[in-house]
Amino acid sequence: MPRLALVVHSYFDEDPRVRRAATAAVAAGWSVDVIALRRPADESEGELDGARVYRIPISRRQGAGITTYVAEYARFAFAATRLLQKLDRAGRQGAEGARRGPIDLVHVSSVPDWLVVAGTALRRRTGARVVLDLHEASPEFFRMRFGGPDRSIAARLLARLLFGLVAWAERASVRAADWTLVTTPRMLARLQRLVPDRAQTMEVVLNVPSLSRFHSADGASSSTWMEGGVLRLFYGGALTPTYELNVIFRAIAILTTGSTPVPVHLTIAGRGESESPLRHLAANLGIAANVTFLGRIEMNDMPALIAACDIALAPTRRDEFTDLTISNKVYEGLAMGKIVLASQLDTLEDLIPTNVALRYESGNAGSAAEAIRSVVENPEAREARRRAGLSLIGAGANWEAAGSAYVQRLSALIAVSPAR
Repeated sequence: MPRLALVVHSYFDEDPRVRRAATAAVAAGWSVDVIALRRPADESEGELDGARVYRIPISRRQGAGITTYVAEYARFAFAATRLLQKLDRAGRQGAEGARRGPIDLVHVSSVPDWLVVAGTALRRRTGARVVLDLHEASPEFFRMRFGGPDRSIAARLLARLLFGLVAWAERASVRAADWTLVTTPRMLARLQRLVPDRAQTMEVVLNVPSLSRFHSADGASSSTWMEGGVLRLFYGGALTPTYELNVIFRAIAILTTGSTPVPVHLTIAGRGESESPLRHLAANLGIAANVTFLGRIEMNDMPALIAACDIALAPTRRDEFTDLTISNKVYEGLAMGKIVLASQLDTLEDLIPTNVALRYESGNAGSAAEAIRSVVENPEAREARRRAGLSLIGAGANWEAAGSAYVQRLSALIAVSPAR
């Protein structure tokens, strides 16, 4: 039985891409270990989705300064490196049971990209293969998150230095890995330009949902459109400036006023630094009664919440970072047979036809309100979009297809692994 170690600087139960990777490997007969972050209430070890999970006692600090992020990443990388080597030794000695053994492959998910050192340190000792999974473009992420002009001169100088180091680390990490995965074709093209000597060791594995969890079983909507006379919107995800729910709030204010108002209710599942400002904005716009904040929910509860809505939202602020990515919220909504409203990003244009997901201009509440009203007033076009979305998912935009390709790649890598 081959053995895979997944290393990710996030909470495993909240990371859908890493959980899908673990599930696919387990289903293919791999023994899977996961090294992830630990919240104060979490067990240090456990099992989830058939994988053995080891949680390092480090918590995420969303909204913190850049030095806090770097220190947190460094602590996790050091601890993950030591734990990987401990697990490998224990497996070789049979200390974890007969089903274990040496770790054959380490799959490291970014950010940070240089977390790949945890895998390469083990490779030097044992010959294990290393896969780097770039969920995001780190240099663009850091510029978006920390490069604001409102910061002090010292902070901007420090940020500029760190941006250069992050860009260097990205290229070095790709060269250090045996194989690199990215989430979109646009990210692949960018990376092949930056590291052309490793272009043949990169591929796209789309961030798409599993049909075993997200699906519209009979091809029909699981709830009646505008049941009770209210248009139900749903957003599930982080509450950070990257996701422009403030624009959606203003669109709701537009829709619920005027000569032909549309009754709207928005349900939000998630947590983050933007929650308090969003609550204040809802109150100031007079739509507090139109918005429900659920807080953090279990990932397994997400499909039911999407099933209960009319429109699933993917409101991403447009910048150089987000233009390279696509939110899995888009694919999840489509898989559930829902109308999806997303901000118009370059990668969305690459991957999702215009007759499938609704678009609005990022930052433009009037554009979002107009897009929503268009499907409210045109049931034929609405149904056509819904059906086109289900067809796209069924044609290969699902984890059953992507996960099969992922497992084949893992198997191919260890098949050519050097002798231990």
